[in-house]
Amino acid sequence: MEGPLTLARAAADRLTGRPGARLRGQRIASPAAFALARDAGQPAEALAAGLARSLSLTGSCFSGVEAQGGYLNFALSPEWYRSVEDAALLWETHPQGARQTQPPDYPAAIHPQDWRLLTLLGRGKAPDPGLAARQDRENPGWLLRYTARRLAAFGGDRPSEGYTAQEQALLLSLAECLEREAGSLPLAGSLLAAAEAVWRVTPQRLPPRTARAACRVLEQGLQTL
Repeated sequence: MEGPLTLARAAADRLTGRPGARLRGQRIASPAAFALARDAGQPAEALAAGLARSLSLTGSCFSGVEAQGGYLNFALSPEWYRSVEDAALLWETHPQGARQTQPPDYPAAIHPQDWRLLTLLGRGKAPDPGLAARQDRENPGWLLRYTARRLAAFGGDRPSEGYTAQEQALLLSLAECLEREAGSLPLAGSLLAAAEAVWRVTPQRLPPRTARAACRVLEQGLQTL
């Protein structure tokens, strides 16, 4: 099933009639005006401004569009952010089985998930057993598990009526995790970015359904790893 970001990029491509839209910051940026400029012999900035005024966003997943530097920057709608929560709450993992790597003997207990995550993030380097045994934010595996536990305490079904910029950033991080679950991009780094985004808001300040969705992504993502 296609993720929310894939669907948003495809929607921007359909609106402009040109491929190549991608996420830039918290906007979906389309380079359509550059291709049109080559064909028409006109500046991309002027064409982008004209397109921004003429495009109808009715029925789309965008709440607005503006031209900047020749790009068309589409703002994602509150409905799209809610669709990220929907996708997160429906995410089913397909674990590939536990890694065969065994942690070394060490005085402190080492959680197997922490060791696997450090192996993935280490880019071929042997993980530090001392770091794998730590129970603080310096240990990425522990941070993910602790963040998920905290989110579980504040999650619920009540939807948000709107999202702050920080909450939007978190939901974009969750959307990237959902995209990367399909295997197109590494998941481990995306999960860590999502956990860090949670703490920029703090779990207890999140809308209940957003907290529940984030908890689901972190828990299911760890199972997938």
